[in-house]
Amino acid sequence: MPRLQHLLLLCVLLIAPAAWADESPPLSVTLTPRPAADGGVDRLEVQLQFSAPEIDAADALLRMPVTLVSTPTAAYEADEIEVRDARGRLTLAAEDAEPTPEGVYRHYLADRATEGEVTVTYAVTPRAVSSETRNGPLFDLRAQDGGLMGAGVYFFALPVVETPYRISLNWDLSALPEGARGVWSFGEGERSVTAPASTLAFSFYAVGAVASEPEAGADDFALYWLSHPPFDIEDVAAGTRALYTYMSEFFDDPGAPYRVFIRENPYPAGGGTALAQSFMFGYGAGGETTSDGLQMLLAHEMAHNWPRLNGGDPHALTAWYTEGTAEFYSSLLALRAGLLDSGEFLDIINRRADAYYANPHIRLSNEQAGQIFWSDSRAQRIPYGRGFIYLANVDAQVRAASDGARSLDDLVVTVLARQKAGETVGLSDWVALLQAEIGDEAQAGFDGMIAGQALAPHPDSFGPCLRPVQVSHRPFQLGFDEMRLGVVADLLPESAAARAGLAEGDEILSITPVREAQGDEDRMMEMTIRRDGATYGVSYLPRGEPVSGWRWERVDGAPDSACAL
Repeated sequence: MPRLQHLLLLCVLLIAPAAWADESPPLSVTLTPRPAADGGVDRLEVQLQFSAPEIDAADALLRMPVTLVSTPTAAYEADEIEVRDARGRLTLAAEDAEPTPEGVYRHYLADRATEGEVTVTYAVTPRAVSSETRNGPLFDLRAQDGGLMGAGVYFFALPVVETPYRISLNWDLSALPEGARGVWSFGEGERSVTAPASTLAFSFYAVGAVASEPEAGADDFALYWLSHPPFDIEDVAAGTRALYTYMSEFFDDPGAPYRVFIRENPYPAGGGTALAQSFMFGYGAGGETTSDGLQMLLAHEMAHNWPRLNGGDPHALTAWYTEGTAEFYSSLLALRAGLLDSGEFLDIINRRADAYYANPHIRLSNEQAGQIFWSDSRAQRIPYGRGFIYLANVDAQVRAASDGARSLDDLVVTVLARQKAGETVGLSDWVALLQAEIGDEAQAGFDGMIAGQALAPHPDSFGPCLRPVQVSHRPFQLGFDEMRLGVVADLLPESAAARAGLAEGDEILSITPVREAQGDEDRMMEMTIRRDGATYGVSYLPRGEPVSGWRWERVDGAPDSACAL
């Protein structure tokens, strides 16, 4: 199951420098969960208070997405939001902006100019999901055992003004049973932060009968869930904390707080989404997460907390860096931290190479792939593989040019340091940094990558322990939408799945774990489906036609120490 696009560049957290805090206007948020008859949470009431926004008549006071990267939101009608200021009640009108590749935003326009403090109230109910719900970014608000969990982007209609606010967030849990908890990406209970209002949207929330590891939570690092997951949560927490500690030190951000939210899906698939100082991952009833498994999913998501380009370039043109650095460093830092051995590392990078070379969109430019990110999951994967191979090559080129004294690490850490100092670093800045290391070939290599040139691994990539070799293999092809594993949707008519007898709309009752089928080219996909009230068994080899690509192999006699790049 391919990992989900993380939307990190849409969700960049811009925490204001401390010097701005006293100058920023206040934004007070109160979240009040209301109990359901079954003891869970029925709805979440939201109240916002902010002073003197000075919005003129017919101007947008609030906004929220209607859909964001194929995921629907609460998308309130105008009369579902109550707004009051010093003069009394305001009437809103809703106006949807033109669609973009990422989705559609709705603006709420005031019928008159605002005066003084504004109070906004509305309520949201959780999204109803089933085995047929399409897997996607973990944005929606869902009900699970005794509570709610999801991202703010699903339920927040927020001030349009994007200057920093002094945000204070409080939970009113008085209507819930004793022991109920309210958790935000920035911590549990009442919390304050100076940041744009959009930070509230692009962060995670959990409320109700929330469990955690450690049990009492923690200000620096904790995991939270509602439904107890079918794996050893203490072991996951220990490994995740160890890797996060190693990563935060590598990226020169030691002690940075982080929170992990975990929820169950009603379909046999997982995935993850990184937002502000946190991420959420989902799992299927059997513990399914992604093709790389839980540990690599967590590592990838944690890596998203740091490397990014912030020069204002379009998301489609910078996703290779965001996703490529996450793919590269999630595996490499796990190896360096001793959480992977050299064999596991080799298996992971080869699966990433296989996915890249087998992708039918491998020749699309970054811009062309970006145009279909949200309608074709295969296009979403282009930045992952392309960025991974490109950065592995850059690492080898920099090491060669400096006789091993420097590496990709130096460039990535330099980008972060400049951003922490308040600079913006975009695509042209990246090329300039690389040119200073390897000369004119920096521009040529970059241009080929963004244009969709199929990349071959540098001979010394991941050396001297490993070497790239050209191979031919049959790529994994499930034959239908891999982001819906409760129902057969978007069946490819030329696929082995269609030839085996699957039909559009078949209900999937059982299926071979996708991760197992991806990892073994001879593994049959065994399925039980229901159609028109009857149950059928279907078996097929989920592979496409052979493609040429590259993998790495171990250099004979190379010790494990040679793999610790």
